[in-house]
Amino acid sequence: MATTSHDNPLRITPAGIELTTSNIAVDSKVPSWDQIEAELQRFEAEERHRLGLVEEELEQYVEEVPKEFTAAQREHTTLLIGGLTLAQDVLIGAALRGIGYKVRPLDVPDVEALHYGKEFGNRGQCNPTYFTVGNLVKHLIQLRDQKGMSSEEIIDNYLFLTAGACGPCRFGTYVTEYRKALRDAGFDGFRVLLFQQQGGLKQATGDKPGLDLSPKFFISLLKGIVAGDVLNAVGYRIRPYEVVPGATDRALDECKRLLI
Repeated sequence: MATTSHDNPLRITPAGIELTTSNIAVDSKVPSWDQIEAELQRFEAEERHRLGLVEEELEQYVEEVPKEFTAAQREHTTLLIGGLTLAQDVLIGAALRGIGYKVRPLDVPDVEALHYGKEFGNRGQCNPTYFTVGNLVKHLIQLRDQKGMSSEEIIDNYLFLTAGACGPCRFGTYVTEYRKALRDAGFDGFRVLLFQQQGGLKQATGDKPGLDLSPKFFISLLKGIVAGDVLNAVGYRIRPYEVVPGATDRALDECKRLLI
């Protein structure tokens, strides 16, 4: 271990701190804070060198976010809608079809979707995430395994449009959970577009965008959300008074049929 300089009476070793009194004159003062700090830095540097703890420059992780959707891709791209209630997914899909988009609402999440969410999602998620994320993975796997589409064809011809949020609630991390599960399920690069209260709708820039964020687009989106809320509220009000089993669901289905 190297010795300290004569003007610093401190020496730090693995055994502890030593005061080298042999180098201190009778009228010397207690070591200053600067001397203590200098000795600590010297000791740290020597220990790092001895233990091979070489500092490496670390690069900040940046998630790859595939979200390119241009107007040229609109004709062959189907927007998968999900993440809200079934009524809203169906009505938003109908509204967007009415202004020229190819749309396919996802089915109601079921136990099979939960299994996919558990398999490909992170541990410790809030329960709805397993269902919604797993439901998207389930649909894409069905396209691949049952309809014979390749993963590349699915990535090129489909994208997922859903709601998001910011803040401490885990709802703000749903989009990241979607991408993680899709990547692990073999659909790395699948596009997930997010519309949210703050920041609008995230999409590609550069070429003419595939989503024309015009007043017509947002009014159609808003109509689907509000109409879905109304239908859900009506269902909650009449279901307790249902006499014939299933009558409420049939009435709601008829309402959705008339609206779309």
